[in-house]
Amino acid sequence: MQSTSILARIDKFKFLDAIIIGSLALFSILIRIISITAFPQTINEFDSWYLFYNALLIVKAGGNWYAVPPDVHAWFPWGYFIELENTIGLPFLVALFSVPFYSIFGQNIVYTLTLVSPIVLDGIGVVAAFLAVESITNSRVGGYIAAAITAFTPSLTYKNILGSLPKTSWGGVFVLFTIYFLSLAIKKKKPLYGIPAGIMIFLANITWGGYTYIDISLAIAAFLIVLFNKNDEISAKTLTISGITAAFLTSLSPNTIGFMSEVAHGLALLIIPLFLYLDLYLRRVLPKDIVDSKNIVIGAAIILLVSLVVLGSVAFKVQLIPSRYYAIINPFFQFTVPIDRTIAEYIPQSIAAMIQDFGIGLFLSIIGIYFLLTRKQDMAGIWLVVLGAASIYGTSEQPYLFNYTIYIVAALAGVAVAELFSRFMERKIRIAPILMLTLIGVALLADAGIAVEASYAPQALINSSTSYLTTNYAWISALDWINQNTPNNAFILSWWDYGYWIHAVGNRTVIDENNTLNGTQIKLMAEMFLNNESFAVNVLENDFHLYPYGNPNYTRPVYIVAYDAVTEYIVNNQYPVWFIGYPTNFPGTFIGYTTSLGDIAKAIGAMTTIAGYNTNSYVNTTYINETASYAAQYNSQLASIIANSLPMAWTPKTYNSLIGSMFIEAIQSLNQGPVQAPFSISLSQLLQSSSTSLYNPNALLPRVNLMYFKPVYIALFPLSVTNALGGEAIVYIMVYIYQFVMPNVIIPPTISTA
Repeated sequence: MQSTSILARIDKFKFLDAIIIGSLALFSILIRIISITAFPQTINEFDSWYLFYNALLIVKAGGNWYAVPPDVHAWFPWGYFIELENTIGLPFLVALFSVPFYSIFGQNIVYTLTLVSPIVLDGIGVVAAFLAVESITNSRVGGYIAAAITAFTPSLTYKNILGSLPKTSWGGVFVLFTIYFLSLAIKKKKPLYGIPAGIMIFLANITWGGYTYIDISLAIAAFLIVLFNKNDEISAKTLTISGITAAFLTSLSPNTIGFMSEVAHGLALLIIPLFLYLDLYLRRVLPKDIVDSKNIVIGAAIILLVSLVVLGSVAFKVQLIPSRYYAIINPFFQFTVPIDRTIAEYIPQSIAAMIQDFGIGLFLSIIGIYFLLTRKQDMAGIWLVVLGAASIYGTSEQPYLFNYTIYIVAALAGVAVAELFSRFMERKIRIAPILMLTLIGVALLADAGIAVEASYAPQALINSSTSYLTTNYAWISALDWINQNTPNNAFILSWWDYGYWIHAVGNRTVIDENNTLNGTQIKLMAEMFLNNESFAVNVLENDFHLYPYGNPNYTRPVYIVAYDAVTEYIVNNQYPVWFIGYPTNFPGTFIGYTTSLGDIAKAIGAMTTIAGYNTNSYVNTTYINETASYAAQYNSQLASIIANSLPMAWTPKTYNSLIGSMFIEAIQSLNQGPVQAPFSISLSQLLQSSSTSLYNPNALLPRVNLMYFKPVYIALFPLSVTNALGGEAIVYIMVYIYQFVMPNVIIPPTISTA
């Protein structure tokens, strides 16, 4: 009897499910920590550094997220409170678990938990996918497939590897848990499951910040179940309880995400169940013939209401939908915002890219949507349909959503497999489900291979944000110098991509950060880089009231930071000549053509776009096209190299720009050889393969001596050594730091090399 009781308990805990899902969660974790086997570990990407910085501020406030001090380092000269809405939750959770150990380990515990939190997410996400699908379909097979897709997908590897803090992924996981609890409430007819569902909505809102998306999708799902005549009292009660729970908890959150401070969040969750109760009431009191046509009436009323709201927002110039979501609804909108056109994550992607991100799950998700619409028309299932349609379309327009969308795609794919498997088994077609699962298994192995390959990469900071699988400490060296050798009140200017690094690691005030909160200031930085020195001086003195070191009005030091690759060409082991950029055919034999992987390419592309300048004023596109066309008659590979060297086809305007002048002077200040102009190698010699040297003494650039900006630190770390015609080439990553000074003030630069 006792052994029977033990077996019954084991069955209750679903021992098989625990083993399979636990194994998949482990595989998911192992895939995303592969980089630890080859590279040093650090916080990844850019945004994660700022989230870590926020977590540190919260810990220093004793875990009290109401008492976090303002972030005075952001967006000089105004400063900025840490974002108390769409980023507060994730730093708060990291801080919450760090507080008990902070007195012993200090900020190291916050750093460590920041590093490992995405790995915890990798495991939790697998569990969430299984539970959501199994609860909707009552199929373990469907749940296993959803969990496996989540575990092996490469789309999570790109942003969820060790050291990242992926807000959107945390939101996706909590949304799946919400679906799980909603499904349990409906299936077991227990509305109290709305309490944990509300907690999950609260967590999704504070970690991701996508509360507008969650509320609107829930509202659409509620309308659809009314339209399908699938509304019932359990759904209305469950949503009421979950709405009250979520609204109450978020009312405890600071600033704009709170219950009473944004109608789009707190009150909207209560309006949805009111709509469901209204439908139930009308069913009871209205005559049957009117009830049969009520959906048309309700639909017309909603369309009228939405139309009035839209017209009112236009009339009063009120933006009801955040710009990111509005850009998804109206894909032409983002092309009207210059900064959005420069961000890869905002640019629509192709079907091929979608397939690479989501694999076979993308195709299965379409089948899953069909099955849910035709067979599972309850609140949980229909909400999953709305989420799926919105996220797949949204990701096609703005790829930054992909590491949220994969959770929804995986769940829908699991539903599809569950339904197909069930139908095959009902018809006793044994071979079909075997073939189906085999095909899916092979596809998942391919996804796992891509995920493993993508995981084998260093974090952005330790390879200086290059695309090469190697370590390069140029940025770390520069940030360390800023942290250790500049006053606390120093002001740092750079392109916005590096704002969080300078802010969090350098611990200094910046002009802009890795977000688009202040497009005006980002544009101003672009204009400073693209114009001459006098323009930059005028901006600093007249716009920011900052004066050069040595000026009587001097108040605080000002520095400018930029980076790119540079190539040292050594002629027969005798003397070096420098080229700006790295070999266009890298790591092939260097033949004198270079391109950019850093700020020069961004100056020609992103900065000119944001500043509203003509790109052709900075690069000679006509010359490139004509030269490449001529070379193509003889050597197609050479033509491709020339065409891809466009960022270095500088016009006089680029040579005289602040960013161009700074790169030239920084290399010259190394005193290790002259700088040679791009496109100074004879094309006829290259076509005849008779060039014995790339050195051209007639093409050496004259000495640059900026009056108001002087190099004070240059971090120069080798990326690789490669062959070159007539010698060899060493490619470096160079980060330079200039200080704003009065003319004739001499500050010898500090040079750091490996």
